[in-house]
Amino acid sequence: MSLSTIRINPGDTSSLDHFPKLVVGGPENEFVQPAPLRVRLLCELIGTCLFIFFGAGCAAKGHDLLTVSLAHALVTVWLVYVFGPVSGGHFNAGATIAFAVNGKMKIVEIIGYLVSQAIGALIGGALLLALYGSDNTLGTPALSPGVTVWRGFLIEFICTTILSFVIFFTTSYNTQKEAAIPIGLVVFSSFLLGADRDGSALNPWRWLGPAVFSHTYKSEAWIYTVGPIGGFLLGYVLFRIYKAIWNWNADNQFHRM
Repeated sequence: MSLSTIRINPGDTSSLDHFPKLVVGGPENEFVQPAPLRVRLLCELIGTCLFIFFGAGCAAKGHDLLTVSLAHALVTVWLVYVFGPVSGGHFNAGATIAFAVNGKMKIVEIIGYLVSQAIGALIGGALLLALYGSDNTLGTPALSPGVTVWRGFLIEFICTTILSFVIFFTTSYNTQKEAAIPIGLVVFSSFLLGADRDGSALNPWRWLGPAVFSHTYKSEAWIYTVGPIGGFLLGYVLFRIYKAIWNWNADNQFHRM
């Protein structure tokens, strides 16, 4: 048995093949097979890099709340729209871990996605260093004066819980392209709420890439990893509860009484 066939959740009997497939082999394009893993990993690497480059890049220019929020929302929309049909458009360790718990990713995919995203985040941070120089924080999220660690954590945790629920909700009914706008709007709302409070990462890589190349390490930085990952997992749990409520009558032997 190879890693490429091992489920993260052996008890899930649903299909492993959950990634969207482009229409291939037709006269309108020259793609002769569904996207292989190497292509999906490349999309995750590029997508994460660009999310860091444009999102953190705009944050590095100043603290205009509307500009920073809009920048992250817009880059989310077009990245999900472009790469979503190929790789699923995660670009976020929290999203990948939540999909892994969902039981529809193979172990090799989980590891590959996380490694590709990390590399993309570091490349994005390096590009920002080249663009802004070493005397800039490169848009690294940080707590504003007067904002406690736990308040910062709650911003990350609550916003990513909502984001996770919306991602699972919208992609269960729609394609990634159709889900791109509502996902982007949640990102926009979340950054409007928290960008001037804790810097709003909503994504461990959004913190890591800029932090590594700006040497911005602080003791409270754990909130930008634990908060988003915990939020994505809770959002997934809430979505499963929602599905259970939806399907309750289908499994209830007394539903016809």
